[in-house]
Amino acid sequence: MGNETISPAERRRNEALKVFKDYPGKIASQIQAKILDQQVVLGMTPHEAYLAAGEFSFKVIADRSKWQGTPDPYKVMWTQSVNPDDSDIWMTFATATQYPGEGLRNFEVYFKGGKALTINKV
Repeated sequence: MGNETISPAERRRNEALKVFKDYPGKIASQIQAKILDQQVVLGMTPHEAYLAAGEFSFKVIADRSKWQGTPDPYKVMWTQSVNPDDSDIWMTFATATQYPGEGLRNFEVYFKGGKALTINKV
């Protein structure tokens, strides 16, 4: 157990398995399978996309009917998993697993209503 290190992908996998165990039925089985395959699919929440693809950059335009002033963009993004609204969210990832056989690829996921609506290579 000394100096063993865990890769970011292994850490995310362990985090995902804990979420699946702690909140049974919260994430559909087909989404769970894609998370474990490290692939983002339409219908995922921002948190599910993070569990699938890891590190990201992002942009948030908060739903002004829900978020007043200058809301914390992380709070807006993570709230979508449990209380979605009409915020616009873009998350950009770089993985070698989203498009098998194509190597490391950047892709952007657009969310509205708490769900991934589009996935595009960038």
